[in-house]
Amino acid sequence: MKTEKTKLSFEDLLAAATKAESVELRVFKAAITKTLKAYQESPTKANQQNYEAAREAYAEKKQALEEKYFRGPAGQAFPSLLDACEHLKKVGYRISKSKIYRDRDKNFFKVNPDGSVPEAELRAYAAEHLPKSRASLNDLDDIHAVKTAREVERLEKQNEKLQFEMDRERGKYLPRRDFEAELAARAVILETSLKHLFNTRVGEWIALVGGHPNKSPDLLQVLHNSLEEELSNYASTQTFQVIFTEE
Repeated sequence: MKTEKTKLSFEDLLAAATKAESVELRVFKAAITKTLKAYQESPTKANQQNYEAAREAYAEKKQALEEKYFRGPAGQAFPSLLDACEHLKKVGYRISKSKIYRDRDKNFFKVNPDGSVPEAELRAYAAEHLPKSRASLNDLDDIHAVKTAREVERLEKQNEKLQFEMDRERGKYLPRRDFEAELAARAVILETSLKHLFNTRVGEWIALVGGHPNKSPDLLQVLHNSLEEELSNYASTQTFQVIFTEE
């Protein structure tokens, strides 16, 4: 096993961590991506704070896992190979006494001169060379991971609310009452324009079809009645489908 420090990847940490820790790490990393996207789309102070908080949370969790599994506190060690072997069994690794002695002889991990095994060495060795036979006791404790996921979800909803409020201030959303008032005003303009059109061109239309000009009032009445019926249906509509396009 290499003893010099190397940069640990995201996959290295997932392989070494418990199930609960892996869930937390994935949640924190996903939060960075989501908050960064929100900040890029809308560079507000709130979005920036959410992004920085997500980065800080991920960095803290990553550092904690690195120290726990790869670079533990100096001087912390298991008294002997047998103690180290028993510890690995308890946390779910498939290991035997003969195997841990063989792997020591292969220099898969370092042993102190007094025979003790540094915890950081043992964790790195287990992550790289040993399969897990069953869930670690820590894997059963997912409460903290669930709380973390819920906190990220809360932050996402808060960010969506802030985004909506900003879009509304920019005029992307219109209150329903204002929208309906605008439609009503446009309907009045439309009605007036069409009635004026009917009145000024009714003679032309009658002549076009070879009719009698003295029938103009009757034709206008029919046109006006039809128009008012359509406008009444238009004004009573309660469901609108509106499509906004970028200019």
